[in-house]
Amino acid sequence: MLVGYYGSIVAIMNPFTALNNYVTLTESMDREEAGEVLRNALIVVLFLGLLFILAGKLILEFYHLSLSSLKFGGGVLLLYIAVDMLSGQPKTKSVEKDSVAIVPLATPMTVGPGTMTLLINLGTTGHLPEVIVSFILAALTVAATMKGSTHLRRVLGRNGIKALARFMSLIIASVAAQMIWSAIREWATSIGIGGAAGL
Repeated sequence: MLVGYYGSIVAIMNPFTALNNYVTLTESMDREEAGEVLRNALIVVLFLGLLFILAGKLILEFYHLSLSSLKFGGGVLLLYIAVDMLSGQPKTKSVEKDSVAIVPLATPMTVGPGTMTLLINLGTTGHLPEVIVSFILAALTVAATMKGSTHLRRVLGRNGIKALARFMSLIIASVAAQMIWSAIREWATSIGIGGAAGL
């Protein structure tokens, strides 16, 4: 399951989109400033991710939400994100240089609504130690991708990076479809039609 958790989280965080975002947001900075931005962003990403993994169940209980509702709503949201990424025209906003590591690089670009939904879902239903390790490895993967931005852009080129980012969006769409289907099956079972319908 560790590999499965890791693959899902990496797909949602999408290191190649993060790479594009990092290059764009730090292109006017020197190497030291860009490195500091990356370190600060990684700290924030780790904090937010672990918060949603460990406190996800409490969040659901506080707002009186079922896991099925989270799966369905999160799946729809992830599907929208995947379609938006496939368009190749991500939404951008002006940012303040002093806070770029936190907003928008750490959140919402790396830990956005889709990542939050997935982490709450995995933290609630998955094997917690493996989920935590998988998330940390995924965050380090994204950070390593951004750190190697110069080399990767030289090897892959801008179009290569965009192509990989769009491929990852297909993985996100698949995860979204699975979450929606799982929610529908749980609802159907709860009202006694799951078995009869063959869901």
